[in-house]
Amino acid sequence: MSVLETDLIDYIYLDDQDETPVLVVSDPLTWRPPEDQRHLDMLREKLNAQITFIETGQIKTVWPKFDGRIVRVEVVARCPLTDTANHFYAAARKAMTEANMELRFQLLDA
Repeated sequence: MSVLETDLIDYIYLDDQDETPVLVVSDPLTWRPPEDQRHLDMLREKLNAQITFIETGQIKTVWPKFDGRIVRVEVVARCPLTDTANHFYAAARKAMTEANMELRFQLLDA
């Protein structure tokens, strides 16, 4: 699974240190034009699906005792961010903060 399957949760785990639910998004796509706009659109849809998963209470199917605490979304990618991608992530972080979520980006080591 990856950002290509916008309606699925790629991976979910509970952080052992602080017991924060973490939703992982696998992002294998490039930021090179002309794929960059498609990449942004798919990533937007994928992150919206993560928000929906939390806001609709679907997370309780995985963690029935979920109490509404903050949820972290980690995007694990193979390509570094461009300026356009950085602007997108800034806006996405703001929207996700309003939904009681934290957004992190992690670049895979090659």
